[in-house]
Amino acid sequence: MIEGLAAGSMDWDAIYREGTPSWETGIPAGELVRFIDSKRIGRGSVLDVGCGTGADAVYMVRRGLEVTAVDSSPTAIERARVRAERDDALPRFVLADFFEFASIAGTFDFVYDAGFYHYVRTVALDRYLDGLWRVTRPGSYYMTFAAAPGEKHEGGPPAVSKRQLTNELGRLFEVVRLEQFRMLSPIAKDGILTWSCLMQRPMLKK
Repeated sequence: MIEGLAAGSMDWDAIYREGTPSWETGIPAGELVRFIDSKRIGRGSVLDVGCGTGADAVYMVRRGLEVTAVDSSPTAIERARVRAERDDALPRFVLADFFEFASIAGTFDFVYDAGFYHYVRTVALDRYLDGLWRVTRPGSYYMTFAAAPGEKHEGGPPAVSKRQLTNELGRLFEVVRLEQFRMLSPIAKDGILTWSCLMQRPMLKK
């Protein structure tokens, strides 16, 4: 899920090799399902940033979307491919660093980020925003899940305030919906308090 630059000195592929990371639930995120059910996008193109073992990517393919799923962990991509073959729903999986991929990927109707932003913002926010600019176009949607303040979980993600989130991502996007929910996690019985932020890149004015 988390790309090399954002991870600092951590070996995120090693975390996958050692077991199930705290951010992996094995099922598609409820907030993602809600967005897809809203039909804001039809049979469009999707970029899943930091796809992990692919539960969300496979779900979106099964809903008729054209999905490119990128992650820098070989172990995560391998597990994702196994999941996709088992479920007979095959996204385009790419083993790559997001920053390098974004420079050649082209643009997408929907960019989905289930937990990359709240890590990468601490070390490479400007590079991440540049990458998002490259992979979106006017009218593209962007959704991120980011840990909200107020709780502490051992091994949990870094929290982001509402002001930080809107100020940083608001450089590129307009907020469509910003709400809190409890993200399922194996490290928290009641889940982790999380922002669900749906944004859209402004349309060009005629």
